[in-house]
Amino acid sequence: MMRKRSRLVMHGLICLLLVLAGGCGGKSAEQAQSGTGLPPPVPITLTFYSAQGKVLEQFGALDLLKAKFPHITFEVINNQAGQGYPDLIAAGKTPDIIYEANSLMKDTIIAYGLNYDLDELAKKHKFDLNRFEPNVLSQAKYSNSEGKLYGLPYSVNRYALVYNKDIFDKYGVPYPKDGMTWDEVYSLAQKVNRVEGSELYQGFSMNTPANYMLNNQLSLDPLDPKEDKAAVNTDGFKKLYENLKRFYELPNANVANNSFVGGKLAMMVGAVSTGQLTQFAQATQLNWDMVSVPVFADKRDTGFKPAGLSLFISQTSKHKDEAFRVVGYLTSEEFQTILARNGGGTTLASDKVRSQAGQDVPVLKGKNAKALYYYPFAPTSPPRANHLTNVSVNFTNSFAKMIESNTDVNTALRMLEEEVNKSIAETKAKTK
Repeated sequence: MMRKRSRLVMHGLICLLLVLAGGCGGKSAEQAQSGTGLPPPVPITLTFYSAQGKVLEQFGALDLLKAKFPHITFEVINNQAGQGYPDLIAAGKTPDIIYEANSLMKDTIIAYGLNYDLDELAKKHKFDLNRFEPNVLSQAKYSNSEGKLYGLPYSVNRYALVYNKDIFDKYGVPYPKDGMTWDEVYSLAQKVNRVEGSELYQGFSMNTPANYMLNNQLSLDPLDPKEDKAAVNTDGFKKLYENLKRFYELPNANVANNSFVGGKLAMMVGAVSTGQLTQFAQATQLNWDMVSVPVFADKRDTGFKPAGLSLFISQTSKHKDEAFRVVGYLTSEEFQTILARNGGGTTLASDKVRSQAGQDVPVLKGKNAKALYYYPFAPTSPPRANHLTNVSVNFTNSFAKMIESNTDVNTALRMLEEEVNKSIAETKAKTK
């Protein structure tokens, strides 16, 4: 018995020595620290280019990434003078990860040859694309002609109708409510559009009429999907123009008045951004709330088209797997909950994440923040053929000129059509 016990002790001592050397099935100190049984990741540097604002400076994102990926050094470059795409490429600083608006994908990511299809990486890392709201994911794909997954949706504009409670109280008019149609909102606008002496109270304004047209609830594209021509002089855009025009035909209404914090605008529809919420917080006298965006009576369950921003991995990146892990984390429930709580528009379909909307934004305390997620997004427009010419469509000037000159809708759309077709022809000539 004593001999057997001695052998066991001796075996234990030998095994202990082997463990320290990496044998006997044990883990080395470094392997144990990694928690995976594998050597710790090799330190790398990833260049993160934010083409739209300073995204990693929001919500403590950069600190979270550093804690989550301690082996990665993040070199963050924000778009500013001397830091555009051509500047970075010329300096040999092609980014690994790019934060960019989907609507600008063709003119930036693709134009500079940085596009990389993430489909294989998503399969390799068992990344579930079903986490995203379907139409948000579609917009990320359909923003390129091939319908490829060049970027994962990070954030998306969330729209609402904000209203000034004091103006409604002043005239004894019921507040707006979730689920209203454009006709119902117009009826309210008529009741609170008042002039008292030198004071004008405007019933309604669209924060940006161009966004109303571009991200419209009818899923219309102003450019033809198969031919190099405009597609604005249509029954669909006529419906959009006529619907919005009537609000600015009310007495003394002004298309340029979108200063909700000024206290003289009863209702405004627009994207509720973190910047706008900061303005609301500074206007301490403002007594406001929000409801869902108005909808057309024949499309009662349809919000605006998504206007999303995505995280792209560059074709030239030497660390695509690690870059994908970073992008995957930024689009995870864990991080998207932080984004939603801080007032950002989550791209996820998760009700759990959406229910956290604005929880960490003081100015949203007691507000109807769920209105931001009341309706699903309208389906995105189909992608245009790859050989077609892309030009900007200036809805802002077109709509403003129509209101200021009291032009009829048919004339306004015909003029816009001519303007867009001319721009297409000029752009094609320059390209040739």
